[in-house]
Amino acid sequence: MNNILLETSQMLSKHPILAESSDLKIKYINILDYFVRKYSNDDTWANSMLNLYIKKLLGSDITYTYNNFDFHNDSKEIIANRFKPFKFFTYRYCLVFDSIFMNAYENKEKGEKILLEFEEINRQRYKEKLKKVFNFLYDSTVSLDYIDNVRYMRDCWDRNREFLKTDPIKVLITANMSAGKSTLMNALVGKKVNKTQNDSCTAKIHYILNKSFEDNLSYEFDYLLDLDADYDTLMEDNEDNTDNKIIVGSHFRTLNSKAKRIWLIDTPGVNSSQDPQHKEIALNAIKSTKTDLLIYLLNGENIGTDDDKKHLLYIQKNFNGNILFVINKVDRFNNDEDSVSKTINTTIEDLKGMGFIEPTVVPVSSYAAYLAKMSIFEENLNKYEKEELEMMCRKLKMPEYQFNTYYPKNIQDLVRINNSKEDYQLLIHSGILHLENIIYNVR
Repeated sequence: MNNILLETSQMLSKHPILAESSDLKIKYINILDYFVRKYSNDDTWANSMLNLYIKKLLGSDITYTYNNFDFHNDSKEIIANRFKPFKFFTYRYCLVFDSIFMNAYENKEKGEKILLEFEEINRQRYKEKLKKVFNFLYDSTVSLDYIDNVRYMRDCWDRNREFLKTDPIKVLITANMSAGKSTLMNALVGKKVNKTQNDSCTAKIHYILNKSFEDNLSYEFDYLLDLDADYDTLMEDNEDNTDNKIIVGSHFRTLNSKAKRIWLIDTPGVNSSQDPQHKEIALNAIKSTKTDLLIYLLNGENIGTDDDKKHLLYIQKNFNGNILFVINKVDRFNNDEDSVSKTINTTIEDLKGMGFIEPTVVPVSSYAAYLAKMSIFEENLNKYEKEELEMMCRKLKMPEYQFNTYYPKNIQDLVRINNSKEDYQLLIHSGILHLENIIYNVR
C-alpha cells in the first residue's frame, strides 16, 4: 500500500448516499464491493475503505450482505436512482469517484478497466460525462463545474490532490523520557493520537501524518490498517507488527496556518530503562532520516541532566540540519523560584558550550495547548482535565507565563487570533501556535 493514501481525507461527511434508505445503501456498497473483489482483493487500502463505507453508511444495526452480486444486472437500479432531495441527480458519477478512490487512486490503468465496466452498463448519452469524470480524477486541468451532483466529491478530490502536490515537511522529534514528547505531538495534532504514559512506550517510530482536511477520522497502520481508529486502537500497539514503525493519519487542528503536508516523526526516548533498543532506534533515526527540522524537547523541570548532555552531544556530532530546541513543562515553574527567561538564556549558553552555533530555544506548554485545542474543537474533557484547563487559563494570563512572548519577533508577528475567549487566549499563551508557524514555514 502506498502510504501517501494515509494523508488523504475521506469523502463521507456529506456523501449524497447518506440520505438514502438502508436498502439502497446496501446496493450502493454492493457495487463498490464488486470492484474491490475483482480488482483489489488483496489490497489493504481498498478492503479497509470498503469496511469503512459499510461501517459509516450502515452503522452497527444493519447487517451487510453481498449475496453473489451480479454487477451488470443488479447495479442498474442504483445507477438510475436519483438523489434525495434532488431527484434529477443520479449516483452513476458518485460511484466512479468512490470506486477509483478505493481501487485505483494512483493507478490509471486499473482505473480505465473500472471505467469500461461503468460504460458498459450506462446508456450512450452518459458515456461522455463518465469519461469526463474519469479524466478529472487523473488530470487537474479537467473541469467538472457543470456536473453539479458531484460538487462535494469534486471539491474533496481537489483538496486531496492539491495537498499532495507538495513535498512533506518532515519533523523529527527527539527527547529523553518524561520530557512530554507525546503530549507535544497530541498538542500539534489537536487530538489524542499518541500515548503519554512512559510505561506504554514501545521501541517503534511513530509517524503522524497530516491529512488534507478534517473528515473526523484517524487512520492507523500498525500491521493492520484501520481507517476509523478509536481511542483504544490508537493507544494499543499491535503485537503482530514486526516492523519498527507505526503510521497514523489525522488532520492537524490549528488556527493560524493553512494545512500543509507535515510528517511528525516520533522516536523512542533514548534513556529508557525498559529496553536499550529504544535508544538504538532513536539514534539510528537521527543519523539516517532525512528531515527538514529536528525538534529537541527539553523537560523544563529538569534542565541540564547528564542524559540530556549525552544525547545533545550525539546530535551535535551526528545531525546536520535545522534544529529547534523546545523547553516543555514551563507552565510548572514557580514564579518565586524559577524564571522562564533565565532558563532560556542558560540553555542557550549551555548549547553554545557544546558546539551548537546560535541555537534557537523557545518555550511551550504542551499540556495547556492540548487542553485548549480540545476545548476549542469541542472534544470531551473529563472532570480533572476541566479543572486543569481552568487553572491553566488563570496561570498563563500572568506575563511571566505568556510563553508566546519569548518567541522571535518575526514569529510573534505571524500569529493573529482575534478571539478573547479564555481557551483561545490559553492556546496563544501556550506558545504552540508560534511553534507551529516555525514548523509550517521551515522551508
